[in-house]
Amino acid sequence: MGGPTLSSVLPSQSACQDVVTTLQQLQVGLARVTTPNETPIFICRLEDCYRLFPSKDRLMFHRKRDHGSDDGSNIVTWNA
Repeated sequence: MGGPTLSSVLPSQSACQDVVTTLQQLQVGLARVTTPNETPIFICRLEDCYRLFPSKDRLMFHRKRDHGSDDGSNIVTWNA
């Protein structure tokens, strides 16, 4: 306790509209809802980075390479 409180809301930015996916592609199953168990997401919040990774190992590799840090804090995830 006593550490900084992290916001659960990422900064807003303009969304990209999907203008290429067709109704037929959606109907044959090329898009679907997923769950945290099927699709883990780890977001780097170090230095306001906000890059997404499929595992904590990949995120930590990114931090070592791109941020020069082994810091395991400031991670947003929906599967842990």
